[in-house]
Amino acid sequence: MKTNIKFFQKNGYLIIKNCISKKSINQIQKSIYLRATKYLPKLNKIYSGNFYNSDFHANLLEFRKKNPQGFGSFYDSIQKNFLLYKILCESNLSKIISQIMKKDLSQISFNGENVRMDAPFDKKNSLGWHQDRAYYFQNRDGNRGLVCWLPLINITPKIGPLKVCQKSHELGLIITKKKKYKKKGYSDQFKIKNSLVNPYKIISPFINTSDVILFNKNTIHASVNNISNLFRFSLQARFHDLSDQDYL
Repeated sequence: MKTNIKFFQKNGYLIIKNCISKKSINQIQKSIYLRATKYLPKLNKIYSGNFYNSDFHANLLEFRKKNPQGFGSFYDSIQKNFLLYKILCESNLSKIISQIMKKDLSQISFNGENVRMDAPFDKKNSLGWHQDRAYYFQNRDGNRGLVCWLPLINITPKIGPLKVCQKSHELGLIITKKKKYKKKGYSDQFKIKNSLVNPYKIISPFINTSDVILFNKNTIHASVNNISNLFRFSLQARFHDLSDQDYL
């Protein structure tokens, strides 16, 4: 584990294979599917166990296009699913987070936990280059904490991985103005210029469910466009140093 901690500190990210139990992943996949059947009568209310079923994703995409408000309700209803917290509190993951942060679990807080559902060819909500520290200011020092990202569907080139700028955390917090979109449905962003990204090696890992990426809150990262016919389901959370004197 010492090697992993050194790698994280040097590179600003760490990939952990087989960190989350397959059972936990299967449970939350099933929960998402069954919740969707409440909004989509076309779907079979008996879960087949195939989260990659093309009919499921096609119906979900049609629902999102024709009834954005209804899709928003579905999206919101997933966010406080108990299974989400069950995954984040699994012993493997919590132990590693504690070791990297060099803090007992009693001195760690988390927020920003959510399930993202990135639709195929969606440009409204895709995030360009950014740092999570710009959005989550519990610790003024972005090194006092980390971001956890894990896929709930296997990541392929078409579904699109997360892009991480190796060692970019060394820049510290980059002050940028929030870009606000007047168009309805677009997400406001603290965008980072490409000129700051260009010097760094970009890592785009094609990881599977049960794998986890941890990265520094100052590490620059972005989403790759989803050009598949499937939703890119992922889970993320931000962990902070609760013992920090400046904790907000």
